[in-house]
Amino acid sequence: MSPVIKHSVYNLLCVGAFLIGTISFPSAQTLPGLPAQTPPSSQQTTNPPTTPPPAPGSAVDFRTRPPWPVAAHILKRTPDLNGIIEDDQWNPFYTVTSGPITGTVFCDWDDNYLYVAARTSQPATLIIDVDASDNGWLRGSDNLELVVGPAGPNQKPALVARVLDASSAKDVPFWTTQGLDVNTILTAGRLIGSTQEVEVAIPKDTAGLLPTAGATIGLRVEFIPPIAPTAYTPTAPYEPHLLLDANLVNSEVQTVPGINPHLELSDYRCIAGQKLFATLFLLNQTDQTIPLRSVLWQGVGNSKNAVDTISTVTPPPLPPRKTVKFGYKTILPKDLPLGNYTLQVTATLGDGRQVSASASFTVVEPIEAHLQPYPDPLYISGTTRLDLRVVITSAVPDHFRGRLELLQYPKTWQLEGNPERSVVVYGEDATGTSHVYFNLPADTKPGDYPVEARIVWFDKTWPLHCTVHVAGNEALTPPPNKK
Repeated sequence: MSPVIKHSVYNLLCVGAFLIGTISFPSAQTLPGLPAQTPPSSQQTTNPPTTPPPAPGSAVDFRTRPPWPVAAHILKRTPDLNGIIEDDQWNPFYTVTSGPITGTVFCDWDDNYLYVAARTSQPATLIIDVDASDNGWLRGSDNLELVVGPAGPNQKPALVARVLDASSAKDVPFWTTQGLDVNTILTAGRLIGSTQEVEVAIPKDTAGLLPTAGATIGLRVEFIPPIAPTAYTPTAPYEPHLLLDANLVNSEVQTVPGINPHLELSDYRCIAGQKLFATLFLLNQTDQTIPLRSVLWQGVGNSKNAVDTISTVTPPPLPPRKTVKFGYKTILPKDLPLGNYTLQVTATLGDGRQVSASASFTVVEPIEAHLQPYPDPLYISGTTRLDLRVVITSAVPDHFRGRLELLQYPKTWQLEGNPERSVVVYGEDATGTSHVYFNLPADTKPGDYPVEARIVWFDKTWPLHCTVHVAGNEALTPPPNKK
């Protein structure tokens, strides 16, 4: 037999062996992501095959971005978290106008929380996705998903929280609850007839969340039929979620063609009783002189009684291609609670159209202070000097001048100077350090010694406390020479 014939016979034998093996042996493995293949049963059955029911929420298409118009600028506000969505306390984000459950999603923020709320046409479970740094759902470990149960009578909505961690590689993401404290996430809700209102407050540092002016986060809220949050099955970890951009801002404007408003405040971190100034800039980009009917300054929502309401009638017109400035000042009430407030100015044009601008400011404590002993711990070597540092961060305009009173310290310690003295911090939002010196006697025993003090400023008092740790002098004694 020639070599050519031998080769052909060999090929035929190989093909036959392959076909026999294919018929005789089922596949041992299945490709990842594909259903396992099983050989057909040799027994005949009259029951049709059943399809398992879809997991709750599986109908949500996270690969498609929500199509609704978005109000992307989220003004800084602190709403009342009482389950009642007050329209003057919340920023509408987008409205779902079709589907089995319709409703509006709201969003607020302040220095401590991101607030999300939803008003739905019927009871619903909310799926809230937050990409804290808006860098993509399958990136990093800042992808937070909350499942918030429907509102019920006399109880707050239940909550389940998880994080999608894709920090190691986006090809192997995984869901985790590690590092999450669900108890710090606040919920409130109510049901009025068929309308449900649910509010959620997510504290900062949750899955890397740091709400601040100028930041952008990814946000998406889905409405599904009411189920317990624990009954919801999340998507596969590698499934992408497309979110919407939410821009966190201190101010926002409403314009008309050719007229651009801009509002600036003299201070965005204020104290109660402070004088606050504001300036409205109106830019006329047209070639026509635009008459004005009025300029109205007022507080919005919880700010109605925080700032003065002032209306200017028949203000000067806007010259063509020019900017006109309008000034405002108010004195904040001395008993104004801490929190965020909004000032709004509305200019009504001669033809009745309106432009407006809003800016938020935060009322904070006038100072933050603490005592810091140095060195810590203190080793005694003869008469030893202790530097007790009084560190004060002030939000008072211009400068802060208060009185420090030392209330309690060991009688054997010799204080340099008087137990009452002035403390000063120059500049707003500045930090200053004052020094109080003690001389501790050489026989001071090791131990912890409490020191109590307070700072007094007008009718306000801030108590201060620290513990001075005194160690023995063994560390200062060289070890004996060993021969």
